[in-house]
Amino acid sequence: MTTTALPRRPLRIALVGAGPRATSLLERITANVHELLPGTMLEVCVVDPHPPGGGRIWRRAQSPRLWMNTTANDCTMFTDASVACSGPVVPGPTLTEWAEDLAAGRLHRPPGFTADAADLAEARRVHPGWFATRRFQSRYLSWVFHHVAERAPGRVAVRSVAARVVDLRDLADGRQRLFLDRPPYPVPDRTAGTGRPPAPGNTLDADAVVLAQGSAGTGPTEEERELARHAAAHGLVHIPTASTADISLDAVPPGEPALVRGMGLAFVDTVVLLTSGRGGVFRRDPDGTLRYSPSGSEPVLHAGSRRGVPYHSKIRYHLPGARPELPRHVSARALDALGPDPLDLREDVWPLVVRELAHAHYRELALSHPERLDVGAEEFVRRLDSLDWSGAQLKELVSEAVREDGDRFDAGRIDRPLAGLRFADHDALGAWLDGYIGADLERRRDQRYSMDLAVFFALLSVFTVISEAIGSGRISQESAARDLPRFTGFFSYLASGPPGPRLEELLALARAGVLRFVGADMEVDTPEGRFLARSSSTDATVGASVLLEARLPEPSLSRTTDPLLLALLQRGEIRERPGTGLVDADPADQRLRGADGTPHPARFGAGALVAGGVGAGGFSRPRTNAGFFRQNDAIARAVLGGLRP
Repeated sequence: MTTTALPRRPLRIALVGAGPRATSLLERITANVHELLPGTMLEVCVVDPHPPGGGRIWRRAQSPRLWMNTTANDCTMFTDASVACSGPVVPGPTLTEWAEDLAAGRLHRPPGFTADAADLAEARRVHPGWFATRRFQSRYLSWVFHHVAERAPGRVAVRSVAARVVDLRDLADGRQRLFLDRPPYPVPDRTAGTGRPPAPGNTLDADAVVLAQGSAGTGPTEEERELARHAAAHGLVHIPTASTADISLDAVPPGEPALVRGMGLAFVDTVVLLTSGRGGVFRRDPDGTLRYSPSGSEPVLHAGSRRGVPYHSKIRYHLPGARPELPRHVSARALDALGPDPLDLREDVWPLVVRELAHAHYRELALSHPERLDVGAEEFVRRLDSLDWSGAQLKELVSEAVREDGDRFDAGRIDRPLAGLRFADHDALGAWLDGYIGADLERRRDQRYSMDLAVFFALLSVFTVISEAIGSGRISQESAARDLPRFTGFFSYLASGPPGPRLEELLALARAGVLRFVGADMEVDTPEGRFLARSSSTDATVGASVLLEARLPEPSLSRTTDPLLLALLQRGEIRERPGTGLVDADPADQRLRGADGTPHPARFGAGALVAGGVGAGGFSRPRTNAGFFRQNDAIARAVLGGLRP
């Protein structure tokens, strides 16, 4: 009798989510598989109802008027020689380089990737300082996914499963069973060897699972529920916090006042969709001034926020000299020197952050603009590097050497420019903001103020260190929950603002009367029949029948609407890291923790939903040893290292 041996089942990894995080994890898995699973058959299933690469947030199906806020040359999905990771570096094109290849007709098009005439037209316009449309970025991400899948080793199969994961259960043999909202029927992007199809029905079994959904649905806060009830009772319109691509603005009537709460990136997108998105036209005068001609379909937008001003414009120049080695004051070694106990972000770390930013500012002023100092540049730098930062020496040095107020660094003034200012009415406030936004635009285009770019790079380095310190537990959970939102808000406001042309459009809209400003510390009351906004900047108020929450929802595991997270939370198989709203994970390897704090042996998590996620707030810049790649490499190696043939 002859016995035929059954083919060995390949190991399977399931990535839940198909956006940039999952795509990068896929790339790191395929890069590390040679070393960690030599000779083993492997299948990687990327599970998401949206197309792979962009996922939900970066999907192709959104308005072509929406832009990225990262320049094409500062966006990459590939490691380079600067990335200090254990796995191999596998270079690939930045968004600029990819667009150049697409425009020139020399881009290799892997199976599953398509590009249309609109993509080719934009590719021809791309340059290093270009702010690509989100639709074009979606094409880049799609190409990265299919390129990685095509280049995977022959014994690795990559499958895209167009379904939503609604539950996840342990099996008796240690594997995981994913329950989907539809039959999986994965489309093979790269088929290898003896790979078997998934189990029949709406399930998919895997040896390891990584939650990499990025943003998930979040239910309303109690305040939002109350505002929604008020709107329903009085025939008003309330649009809650959400990604701009996920909301409809059709209910906002033309010509009527509408309150807008939030002045960050979601605010800019909302304004775009309600103005030029409704037929308004921007034109430039012969003197270069941008003007807006309304279509008549716009509402009258009254915008305010905690700061009461828009995020700072992106910087449009390069450092005159070499980029400094950073960080100088906020490093893992500096945090260790503060003692063994968990640190407080506000009390222990924030003073070091201010020191880091101020040092970067003044060092760049001395090195690139010494003529603006009243002492020699070498003496200034020597005193700057040796002074006692805990005393009054910096203040004395600045008073003696820095003559212009615009050359001085003041973290408090930068953070809250309207603090202590009061205006007679909204017109007076608007006149002040006209000058403030115009000055910001000019400064961010003028290399004479390259100190701002030095501060930007310092802040990037600080953000990475703090993210890793929180993930490792070096900064206490209580402090992270209380203080991190303010720090990330400061980072976004200073370093992750809109492209300059968008701020110029805000100025034109304000001058056309379509956009007005409410002020700082905006609050919304609900007198009968309307919404009423007030601020600390003026005694004037404004009423409206529409309230737009132009902000992304704060992460909240307790308010999630994601069926998978809800199922795991209800069974105690995941928990919230106290005070963060995020899924708790072991800092060592990002394994998900259950209600008792025990890490699951085969479940991992990363990204915007998971505590300890590094680089969750934006795309990575090349040549910066980006934490996004370092963490993704570490997670990929932990996943592969835990698999057994």
